[in-house]
Amino acid sequence: MNNQLLHQLLKNCYSYNNRNAFFIQDTFYTYSEFAQKIAGISEALLKFNCPQQTVFGVITTDSLETYASIIALWINGYVFVPLSPVNSIERNQSNINQTEIKNVLVNSLKGVENVQLKGIAYIETENLSSTNHIENNNTDLTNILYILFTSGSTGKPKGVPISVKNLETFLLSFLKIGYQLNHEDKFLQIYDLSFDASVHCYTLPLFLGGCVYTVPPQEVKYLYAYKLMKEQELTFTKMPPSTLSYLRPFFSKIKLEKIKYMLFGGEALPLNLINEWQPCVPNSEIHNVYGPTEATINCFCYQLPSTIVKQFNSVVCIGKPFGDSLAVVVDENFNILPAHQKGELCVSGSQITEGYWKNSEKNKTAFVALKLNNQSFNFYRTGDLVYFDEQNDYFYCGRIDNQVQIQGYRVEMGEIEHYARMVTNASQVVALTKENAEGILQIFLMVENDQQETDEIKVYLKEKLPAYMQPVKIIAVANFPLSTSGKVDREKLKEML
Repeated sequence: MNNQLLHQLLKNCYSYNNRNAFFIQDTFYTYSEFAQKIAGISEALLKFNCPQQTVFGVITTDSLETYASIIALWINGYVFVPLSPVNSIERNQSNINQTEIKNVLVNSLKGVENVQLKGIAYIETENLSSTNHIENNNTDLTNILYILFTSGSTGKPKGVPISVKNLETFLLSFLKIGYQLNHEDKFLQIYDLSFDASVHCYTLPLFLGGCVYTVPPQEVKYLYAYKLMKEQELTFTKMPPSTLSYLRPFFSKIKLEKIKYMLFGGEALPLNLINEWQPCVPNSEIHNVYGPTEATINCFCYQLPSTIVKQFNSVVCIGKPFGDSLAVVVDENFNILPAHQKGELCVSGSQITEGYWKNSEKNKTAFVALKLNNQSFNFYRTGDLVYFDEQNDYFYCGRIDNQVQIQGYRVEMGEIEHYARMVTNASQVVALTKENAEGILQIFLMVENDQQETDEIKVYLKEKLPAYMQPVKIIAVANFPLSTSGKVDREKLKEML
C-alpha cells in the first residue's frame, strides 16, 4: 500500500470533475465543486501553520463544507474529530478536552450549539473556495486520520484513533469481497458523522468516483432514506436494522429494483425482518456486516443466500472475517476455543487500532497478545459472545459485558447508570433493554427508590447523554429483587418492564 486512498480520492476530483460527488438536501454538487471547497479550506488551514497530526474539531453539519473539511484535514496530515450537534455540550466538551483541540472548523457560526468555542480558534468554511490544484501531503500510513469516541462505563467516552493504514486496508479489503461497484453507483449516507459507519458511506463512493446521497439530520431518517432510494434510484445502501424496522408497515408497497447491494450493520440483524424485506429489493444482494469501531468499521461479512440463512436465536450470522483480519474465540482465561463453543470474540489484523487515545489503563484490558501457529498477534477483545461453525462462519450470541447496540450506536449501559446515580438518591440504578412490538431495542432505567422524581432524572440525562442513549421510560421501585448470590436479579427486573 502507498496511500492509495487519498491519492485516488484527489485524482477522482479531477478525473470526474463534472460528475456528481454529493446530493445534499435536494442539491447536487460536482467533484469540481467539491475540489474547490477542499482547496479553499486547505489554504485556510495552512495559515494556522500547525504541524502534521494536530487534532482539529469539525462541527459537523449536512453540508458540502463539512465533507470538504474532513478531506482537507486528511490531505494535510491533520486529525479529524467530529463535534456533532446530536451530542450534548458535555460530550462534545469531553471530546475536545481529551484530544486537546485548539482549532475548530465550522460551516457557519450561526446556530452553533452544543459546542463551547471559548479559547478555541476557528475557521468558518461556508465561503471558502479555491481553484488551485490540491495535493496530498499526508504520505505516512501510520498517521491518524480520525478519532471517534465510543461509550465508556465510567461516563468518560473512549477515543479510538484510526490511521491511514487502518482505513485504507478496510476499503481495499472490502472491495475484494467481490462488490461490482464503480463511478456510476449511487450510495446512501444515513449516519451521523460521529458514527464510524458514516466513514464507510462517504469514503467508499469518493474512492470510486461515485455519488454520496446524504440524509439530513432534521428529517425522519427512514422516510427520507426511502425517498432517496426510490426517487434517486440508489444502488448501494447501508443502514442499521432498526432504521429498516420503521418501514415495516409499508413493505407490501415497496419495490426498489435498482438497489444492487444492501448492507446492514451496527446491531444484530433479525431474521424475520430481513425475510420480509427481501421481496422489496428483488435485485439486491443483502449482506450482514460486523465490526467494532476499534477494527475500522467492519471486519466480517455474510451474504445472505437465497435459500436457508444461517442464524442463531433468529439473529442472522455475521459470517467470516475479510481481508487480513483474524478472529478467535476465547474463554475467560484466553484459551482459544474450537468450533461450536461460545466465548469472547477477539479480532486482529491491519484494521485494528493500535490502542485507545491516551488511555493506557484501558488498553491493558482491551487488547491481548495471543499465539496462532506459534506466532504472536495483538488482538482486540470485542466483548461479544460468539461461536463459529465448521465453515468458519461466526454467530453473534449477545454481549459478554453490559454493552448493547442502539440505533447502530454502541452503548455502555454502565454510562447511563453512571449519570443516573449522580442525580438520584437511589441505592441502585439499572439500565435494561427490551424490544418493542416492532423489534426495535429500547432502553429502560430502573431506580431503587419509589420516592424518586423521575422527571428530574429525565432532564438531567438529556443534558448529559445523546438522544439514542435516553431511556424511553424510567421506573422507580421500592426494592430491587436479588438473586441467590445476593446480586440484583436483572431478569426479574426485566419482567417489570
